[in-house]
Amino acid sequence: MNRIKLILPLVLILSLCAPVLALPYGDSPGGEVMDKAQADSLLALITDDTPDSLKAIYYNKVAYQISNLDLRREYAQLSLKCCNHQYPELMLDNYALISNCYYVTNKMDGFLLYLFTGIRMATINGNNGYLQRFYKMMSVYYDRSNKSDSMFYYINKALEICVTAHDTVNMALCYQELGLKYANRCCYREAESCYRHALELDSIRGNKLEYAIDCYRLGELFVEWSKSDADIVYAKNILVKSVGLFESHNSDNYRYQIFSHLAYDALAKAYICLAEKNGNDQFADSCFHYNRLARNYFFDSGYDAYYCCYVSFTYVDHLIYYKRFKDALKVLLALKKNINKNNIDLLYKYFSYQRCVYAALGDYQNAYASLEKYIEYSRLLSNDSTMTVISDSKTEQAVMIERIKRESDLDIYRSEQRRMQTFNISLIVVLCLVFVLVIFILRALKFRQMANQELSEKNQLLNLQKNEIAAQRDEITLQRDEIETVNTELVRSINYAERIQRAAVPTSADIDKIFDQCFVFYRPRDIVSGDFFRTEKCGRYSVMVTADCTGHGIPGAFLSMLGISALKEFLVSEEDAANPGTVLDRMREFVKSTLVTSYDGLNISDGMDMTICSIDHKTMQMRYAIANQRAYIVRKGNIIKLTGDKMPVGRSFMEREHFQSFTIALEHNDMLYMFTDGIQDQFGGEKQKKFKLNRLVETLVAVAEKPIDEQYQIIDKTLTDWRGDNPQVDDITMVGIRV
Repeated sequence: MNRIKLILPLVLILSLCAPVLALPYGDSPGGEVMDKAQADSLLALITDDTPDSLKAIYYNKVAYQISNLDLRREYAQLSLKCCNHQYPELMLDNYALISNCYYVTNKMDGFLLYLFTGIRMATINGNNGYLQRFYKMMSVYYDRSNKSDSMFYYINKALEICVTAHDTVNMALCYQELGLKYANRCCYREAESCYRHALELDSIRGNKLEYAIDCYRLGELFVEWSKSDADIVYAKNILVKSVGLFESHNSDNYRYQIFSHLAYDALAKAYICLAEKNGNDQFADSCFHYNRLARNYFFDSGYDAYYCCYVSFTYVDHLIYYKRFKDALKVLLALKKNINKNNIDLLYKYFSYQRCVYAALGDYQNAYASLEKYIEYSRLLSNDSTMTVISDSKTEQAVMIERIKRESDLDIYRSEQRRMQTFNISLIVVLCLVFVLVIFILRALKFRQMANQELSEKNQLLNLQKNEIAAQRDEITLQRDEIETVNTELVRSINYAERIQRAAVPTSADIDKIFDQCFVFYRPRDIVSGDFFRTEKCGRYSVMVTADCTGHGIPGAFLSMLGISALKEFLVSEEDAANPGTVLDRMREFVKSTLVTSYDGLNISDGMDMTICSIDHKTMQMRYAIANQRAYIVRKGNIIKLTGDKMPVGRSFMEREHFQSFTIALEHNDMLYMFTDGIQDQFGGEKQKKFKLNRLVETLVAVAEKPIDEQYQIIDKTLTDWRGDNPQVDDITMVGIRV
């Protein structure tokens, strides 16, 4: 019993610390963050009688479950207080956790105190895993302080430990860090070399997500360092590969979530470069799409201002491309107050953008002042001292690798000597074994009878185990039947909800009363749909609405029913139909007032994308308003693109005061197409790519002259053939109306 009491804490500590050792600096245990109730359940296990060793384990685990950094630090300090020197790895883990919390909250005195204590303890205990982790943390601190010599010293120390231990996982992470340091100092060739080392190591290990990070790093580097069109195309291709890997290997891990959205931003940079070189607005639209994904993630999640500033520069590129220089200046001035004075690379980029914007606006005095600042920070990034440090760092790495090679050769020589000694000893052992074998044969006959008796006892034990397994199998079968019953009831409830939702959208007969020639392609992904459509007759206007709510399945269905209910109130009269932008304004206010801004600590930015088209068949004019969607008119084989406001009906970072109403003249036999993004986002084809908007527009132009029913069948078959065996990824709604 005493042995069990001593072993249990050690087993718990090793099981807790093992995954933590694999986390690089700045990570949190992604996918393991519990809610407050689960953390409280752990704290409830701690009583006055609980041994300090178990208290230390519980407090450490609670610290990893809490997202509030101050509370996380306090529980890690409680764990450290309860630790004793019998569990050095748990103490080291607490030192790393506490120093990380101090760093993120910008309390550098506490960060350095706990980090240096951890380094001393890891050195005394010879724990190289934690020691290289602490060295990487020191390099990040000195990089933030713009002390290149100390930064390169510590990152090289960490790399030396990894190379000596043949730790390819952390070697790749060190090369990623080194590449980033070189890139921030405009040493692009050195950065490329480090990133390719990391790429090679992660490719050998088969770690797809780390490989995706390496692709992102290399692609971003080529965007910043591009010398030709080929460099930009290469950057775009490798970033598309990175984004694809992140999306196909979706992970809740904190580190991979950040890098996946940084990859979105880097891909946006590549697209805006292609737009600038080719004058193609479609590339600029792709830039805005991917940059918006990155900005929404970092701004909505409340991450460090560094990331928010970093992705905002790409948005400034997008504004400059469209010559919206005043808007670009507003974004830059808003960013300035969030940039830390020690972030030299951000300040360098900031003044580079500011001088260009001021010059474009004709404010040459401010442009000149920004140019002076740009030159000042450029010299800080690439001054002679920094270049000397980088050169010394490269020399130190070469010396380190050469020393390790010499040690490896010496190990081979020693291994050969040991092999010869082993051969001689083995020969003696073989002779001894022959003698022992003779004795063994004589004793084997005696043990045979004993073995038969043991075999009989084992057979009896196996029969008992067989009966126990049969009982467990019956219990599992009963549990399976219960689960199937619950699942049947759940599906039945969803099917009933689908009947309710179907009753809320217009039937074919309702549509035919308003539009003579019209088809509706409506395909929910999960029985119930986050998409909906609605048709109304408002005075002289025939109105059609398509909408795409946030999410799909049951959450999307709730929002769709909310939107349908609101439309019944806001889209009633002829005046409403004549001012669709006002209807969208009222819808947005309704959504914002109905949905709270946050719930249980989570930000809520749900809403819907929507298109409203009001057709006056007598005057052959159409009034329309669009919220974050597109609609098209096909006229005599030509495509007319209808665009509106690039903001949803709900809360938005780029929210403007009003939605715009537009008017367009119609001609007889025009085909109006309205749709959500479900078709273009569907994966399929030979290369398993998205259907995309261009392919959809080509399909619509090809079928526009055909009868309505035949159009529906062709679109259905085209999408079915493209999708193949792939699952439907989103709700699909498309409306086609012949004027």
